[in-house]
Amino acid sequence: MRRITNPKHIYVDQVGTVVDYEGEKHLITDVGGGCFKVVRLRDGYGRNVEIRKILHR
Repeated sequence: MRRITNPKHIYVDQVGTVVDYEGEKHLITDVGGGCFKVVRLRDGYGRNVEIRKILHR
C-alpha cells in the first residue's frame, strides 16, 4: 500500500487506527484535505469519508 499523506497534516497520526463507523470496523489508511480513506475490515471495501463524520460524533 502506498501512503500519500502529507506528514504535516494534523490527523496524520490517525493513519492505521481502527474505528467503528456505521456499525462496522474500518481501518484508516490515508488522510488528505478533509477526508479519511477508510477500508472496511470485513471485505476490504474502501471509500473516502469526511473527517468530521468519524471523529466528531
